[in-house]
Amino acid sequence: MHPLSLHPSPKGTRPAALCIRGVVVVALLLSVRSCSVIEESLTPAPESVSAGASAFGTFRRTHGVGVLTVWGTPYQRGFAHGRLLAPAILDMVDAVCGSSLLLSDVRDYDRVILPLMDRFRFEPDEEAEMRGVFDGVKSKLGKDVMLKKFRRPFTLKDLKAYNTAGDWYRQACASFAAWGSRAKGGHVWVGRNFDFPPAKAFFSHQMILVHRRRGKKKTWATVTAPGMIGCITGINEDGVFVSVHDAFLPLRPLETGYTPRLLVLRRLMETCQPRDLEAQARPLLEARKQMFDSSIFLAAPVNDGTNPALVFEYNNDYSKDKGVTVRKPEDNEKQLSREMIACTNHFRKRTGLRFSLIRYRYPLMRRVLMAKTNRGQKVDFDIGRKTMGAVRLPITIHTVIADLNTLDFWFASGEFLSPPGRRDFVKLPMKAWLTEK
Repeated sequence: MHPLSLHPSPKGTRPAALCIRGVVVVALLLSVRSCSVIEESLTPAPESVSAGASAFGTFRRTHGVGVLTVWGTPYQRGFAHGRLLAPAILDMVDAVCGSSLLLSDVRDYDRVILPLMDRFRFEPDEEAEMRGVFDGVKSKLGKDVMLKKFRRPFTLKDLKAYNTAGDWYRQACASFAAWGSRAKGGHVWVGRNFDFPPAKAFFSHQMILVHRRRGKKKTWATVTAPGMIGCITGINEDGVFVSVHDAFLPLRPLETGYTPRLLVLRRLMETCQPRDLEAQARPLLEARKQMFDSSIFLAAPVNDGTNPALVFEYNNDYSKDKGVTVRKPEDNEKQLSREMIACTNHFRKRTGLRFSLIRYRYPLMRRVLMAKTNRGQKVDFDIGRKTMGAVRLPITIHTVIADLNTLDFWFASGEFLSPPGRRDFVKLPMKAWLTEK
């Protein structure tokens, strides 16, 4: 059996095969050696910028990084997204949903993954935006556009499955925040590695998606891939930053009414302000049921005396609370300053710690941060880069370093089996993108 195979469980049994637990990096490397990188550019053909698409979205490149900006109603945003990036969206759906890293047989996708879509709950504006993306792709590529790996037409349900890949396709990520006397200018600095079993299209198709303000929903941006409407690594106009990390705990019996985790992060980006993060985020998380166990990292340049960074240990186990345990800087072990917080792929407060090789990144990140700042240095871009470089993996897709007070934002993209390095970072004009009208 493939080390990441996914098969339906016999009727009446717990579907533990749906949860990829304790994946060893070596196994991932062995699994992905034969994959090749898709090199198509994200740049749309001139004719793709039709009146319907250009009225509600633009695509450009800055320092080689693709940037899609959308506005309007959810459907209009989705249509612009779908039409401007149609070929790349089809590549991504084909690559992620048909990945041999997870499915030992492509038929498993139709037998196991697609039926899971009936267990997810999408809010009306999410449904409208995905319909817009789907219609945009069809308007560009034709109504009979095919998924190559499955040899059948692309459907809206395929797009939904792709947008829930963060729930049924596991990740291994790391984040930190530092502030006060430990950080340059006393600002809130964050670092983030997004580690993902490398679906081959991710490397060439990675981009920034900017959603302009709509009503009370804030302008926000995410590092993401074409066709995804949720948030992977996000920042909003007020400097609120969010990222997600798998916790690798066993799956409980399947239920219904799950909210896709990347859409939970999107709601945080659309609504959170730089004040009492727990008061804002806890009700939103408690109201949304999760299929898998996640640690959500949330940070902001708060000035109301509350913590500028928290980790929400979040799952569907309501035996002790409403599914959310908040880990605060005051919960840090003695080896980590109370002006810092770090997060990797495990719960440190909600459940008892168990030994696991995959957890080496947490103490390593802690050690780098403390070694630098104990010598009087302040966390800045350079120390943030070195910290995230120490815990990068061969499957690190991107690294972000940001000063949340100024919206200074550095981005580095990985390549196939080659994580981001020192020379890969570019400083992006995130503040301009988040404040443009």
